[in-house]
Amino acid sequence: MQICCRRETLLEGSIVFMEKNKIILDTDPGNDDLLAIIMALKSDLIEVRGLTIVGGNASLENTTNNALSLLTYMDRIEVPVYVGDSSALNEISTSAEEFDDFKSHRIEIHGETGLHVPLPKSNIEPKEMHAVDFIISEAESNKGALSLVPIGPLTNIAMAIKKEPNLANWIQGIHLMGGAINVPGNVTQYAEFNIYCDPVAANEVLSSGIKIKLCGLDITRGTFVEREDTNWLGGNSLGEQLIRHLLDSVFKKLPDRNRFSLHDPITVLSVLYPELIEWEMYDVSVVCSGPNFGQTIGTPNAEGSVAVGVNIDRELAKLKISEILAT
Repeated sequence: MQICCRRETLLEGSIVFMEKNKIILDTDPGNDDLLAIIMALKSDLIEVRGLTIVGGNASLENTTNNALSLLTYMDRIEVPVYVGDSSALNEISTSAEEFDDFKSHRIEIHGETGLHVPLPKSNIEPKEMHAVDFIISEAESNKGALSLVPIGPLTNIAMAIKKEPNLANWIQGIHLMGGAINVPGNVTQYAEFNIYCDPVAANEVLSSGIKIKLCGLDITRGTFVEREDTNWLGGNSLGEQLIRHLLDSVFKKLPDRNRFSLHDPITVLSVLYPELIEWEMYDVSVVCSGPNFGQTIGTPNAEGSVAVGVNIDRELAKLKISEILAT
């Protein structure tokens, strides 16, 4: 049974109880998703209400299996998993040649199944409820106390907003990994991967008026573990062992790659320590057709609803992530 508060002892000897951040982690488990999920599971300041699964880094079947296997490995099978949609609207929005290039890109980065590290086969099954319905149900049951943390394509989140207009008033906000406001993309010159997978959904979410903290490539690409940074995780917790194996495998399979960017972990970190990031308010829209397909366009607006991460204390962020993973 998961306790929803943590106890903290003050210097004077008195005890206070800190309420946990209730989150739904909407994810397409690939390599860096593993780090983010383990962080959320390990932090004593987060209560993971469930994982909702979307396609993106791999097929929906593979991302679902990866989530279930990770929970089995971490001995956290009580955390429920809800399957959503496969996302890749780019199959109908781009040419066959462009889509083949996209699939080659994600296989190179994440492998055929989405991961460069083996996980045990899971004996648990996802819940029958659709991910979108679970998001709505949890938001209604935890009004004002639930944050959505999507670290993959935004298909499930957009569908939930469409299906339940009250969702915007029920949740605390959204912390999402995606976009590239003032820097180039990583799938095309213009587009970041998660946004590229479903730009229509991304545009709907980012223009919804919901309070959003956007952790895009502006801050995530430059926060990384280097090939030689072998001492970044020094402990022997289950999570640290898996991540060391993952990093070793990634660097062996991708010999030209010398850095592993902490995209998704930064987004979980933004829930816990938003003060590590410099935020600027923007209106954000997404290009849904043409040569700039998937580009996030940011217009500065002090009254906007999207807080864009524009700078981060990279070394302190890496330290905080490693400390959480070591617990």
